[in-house]
Amino acid sequence: MTFDPLIPLSSDSPSIFPAQSQGNFTRLQALLSADHQFNLSIAANDGYHNLVHLTQQAPAGALASTGRVYAKSSEGRIHQFYMDDTGAEYQMSPSMPIRAAVNFNGTGAVGAQILRSTYNVASVSKTATGTYTITFTTAMPNTDYIVQVTGMRNTSGSIAHGSVLGAASYASAVTTGSVKVTFVDSTESLTDVLMGNVTIFSVT
Repeated sequence: MTFDPLIPLSSDSPSIFPAQSQGNFTRLQALLSADHQFNLSIAANDGYHNLVHLTQQAPAGALASTGRVYAKSSEGRIHQFYMDDTGAEYQMSPSMPIRAAVNFNGTGAVGAQILRSTYNVASVSKTATGTYTITFTTAMPNTDYIVQVTGMRNTSGSIAHGSVLGAASYASAVTTGSVKVTFVDSTESLTDVLMGNVTIFSVT
């Protein structure tokens, strides 16, 4: 039995067409359940998407097909995937996403520095010449993240090499809430950086 939006009519009592009504609601349940969480009793996840079916926008003259977008665990993280009608699977999200990034001017006085562009970075604070603490807005899941630090040659022509702070222990420089970085010139002397760039990657 197929769905008929005219059964029952607005003027009919539902009891007149119990079989048709039952068929309609069974069909609606099947349609909803194909892509959504469907519960026969009230539940917190009512209506959650299980899959999203999409019509592929095929080139002119080609046969259109259907695909689906879904999320699943890969390499310890939840990623977004697309599967076409042949079963071929394509990962849509990066395998090693950027967790935080900042471009800052580190030539200010000790304390808060000017942030030019940020992602998940609450602040950059200078603690001494060429030494900065990058504080994250949302903490990292662990301290195994990857830190990339680069610096820009300053106005006097001094090169600024960046790295994670060389500290007495790993935990002294790297925490889930922040990371400490330093910049040195060609003589290995600490130097303030005109443009400091710090990017945090994580595979977990």
